[in-house]
Amino acid sequence: MSFQCRQFYLKDDRCAMKVSTDSLLLGSWVAVAPTDSCILDVGTGCGILALMMAQRTSAQAKIQAIEIEAGAAEQAQENIDASPWPAKIQCAQADCFVWQPQTPMDLIVSNPPYFNEQLASQQEQRRIARQGSQPLSAWLARMATWLSPQGRIAWVLPLNMETRLEVPAELSLLRRCEVTTVVGKPAKLVLLEWTKASVECVNESLSIRTAGGDYTREFRQLTNAFYLAGEHQNSSSSLF
Repeated sequence: MSFQCRQFYLKDDRCAMKVSTDSLLLGSWVAVAPTDSCILDVGTGCGILALMMAQRTSAQAKIQAIEIEAGAAEQAQENIDASPWPAKIQCAQADCFVWQPQTPMDLIVSNPPYFNEQLASQQEQRRIARQGSQPLSAWLARMATWLSPQGRIAWVLPLNMETRLEVPAELSLLRRCEVTTVVGKPAKLVLLEWTKASVECVNESLSIRTAGGDYTREFRQLTNAFYLAGEHQNSSSSLF
């Protein structure tokens, strides 16, 4: 499988988890500051979030991507090498519970393996990608130790898993966005952004499609820098 964004192209046939709506939304929604110079993508898969961060940041920014599964890490590196920003991104095959960054991170993005309540997959590669080796709360606690004083962590999760997540005491929720597939339907996804600073959370909402099946204006505006089908709704590259 492959996916064409405006400025880069992704192959994901060797990745257990394919290009998804979740990552496209998170990479478009997360706030990226001009001063963000050190950015980390944890569990990069085919590299989509790392590449989205490369597109959104200055030439001086450095992006690190880590991925535990060898085939996915190799494919992410190939996608990075074929992109306009191979010098901005470093990709490593690594377990986030072993790996340690050399410098504090200004922004950490992740589409974490949140299928840990489902039956274990018989395919080990897919099991690790979907379920991980540690609970999500341990992932978040680990990432919190890597942040710079003003750093942020941004995740995407199923809405029903948010309340089960144990958030480290040093993190405050900065932004929260509930996502519905169709206007008027119950939300199924939530986009979350935490920071170490003491802040009041900004609550948002987003619907991907109208009741008639068209992309909403808000979705097109959010993803326009990346998603070709956001403008051309009959595109064969649609994820939805």
